[in-house]
Amino acid sequence: MAPGQIRVNIFGTEYTLRAEENESYIKEIARYLDDKMREVDKNSSIKSSSKISVLAALNVVDELFQERKYKDKLLHKLNEETEKINHSIVDFLKE
Repeated sequence: MAPGQIRVNIFGTEYTLRAEENESYIKEIARYLDDKMREVDKNSSIKSSSKISVLAALNVVDELFQERKYKDKLLHKLNEETEKINHSIVDFLKE
């Protein structure tokens, strides 16, 4: 195997990936996807690995979108609180 490459197994298929990030990170995300695919397989009667892949991908994308919404809410709240603090400081300095 060439330097910078790593082998991972996802849902019974071995893939050789380029590992620009550290190797353990690539293994972790491959395991996560494998777990998601196995979860879909366990909870459905679908036998097509491509359909299982798509459903697992939809689940992962849903998680991503939920995390983005949560992050946006936190950033909005942080900005509001920062503005309040800034106003308080300005008011204090005016006194």
